Amino acid sequence: MITEFVFVRHGETDANLHGVIQGHMDAPLNPLGITQAEAVAEYLKKEHFDGAFTSSLQRAVQTAEIVVARNEEGVPLKSVPELKEWFCGKIDGMRWDDVSDKYRYESRSFSFEQFDVRMPDGESCAEFQHRVESFLTGLLSSYGGKRILLVAHGGVLQRIFRMVTGSVAKGNLLPLAGNASVSSFIYNHKLEAWQLTSWNLREHLKGIQQHISRVL
Repeated sequence: MITEFVFVRHGETDANLHGVIQGHMDAPLNPLGITQAEAVAEYLKKEHFDGAFTSSLQRAVQTAEIVVARNEEGVPLKSVPELKEWFCGKIDGMRWDDVSDKYRYESRSFSFEQFDVRMPDGESCAEFQHRVESFLTGLLSSYGGKRILLVAHGGVLQRIFRMVTGSVAKGNLLPLAGNASVSSFIYNHKLEAWQLTSWNLREHLKGIQQHISRVL
């Protein structure tokens, strides 16, 4: 038995565009982000999903609602806090350059695997990892053998990558996925093993402007 997950990163926000770390900031999509979400919706409109889950943050909810509204099977959507972005405490709302100056060690966690880090007044990386893993593992019992759509954030996708493939080697950069990209992974119940099946697909965004957007 195989359980498949299709993951969509939310469309662009003004914070993405201007280099602001969002974390748990509840920013909406900007006009380009809405266009990107509509392109994902068109790309996935004929796909079958047995369930759809979105982060409860506005930028993910907006993206997910656009996607499921166009899905020809009318998949039900549930908003859950477990898929929210990494809570970075005092760092939420800061510009990348300012974080690099004030929180040098913490800022490296956005590029390199630093599992021991705790964000100031926020979550540790280990807590964030546990939150994401626990939610996905829980879905296996109620959606085993099904196909599930997830709409969330770049940081969440990095935690899934670690769960599925293992920690990125020391000194190597964490993988990135663009706004409105599609990635997928499966769980093989017989082998009791996860497998990454696609990463950062963006062919549906051809002809649509894309800015280089870091996670969070």
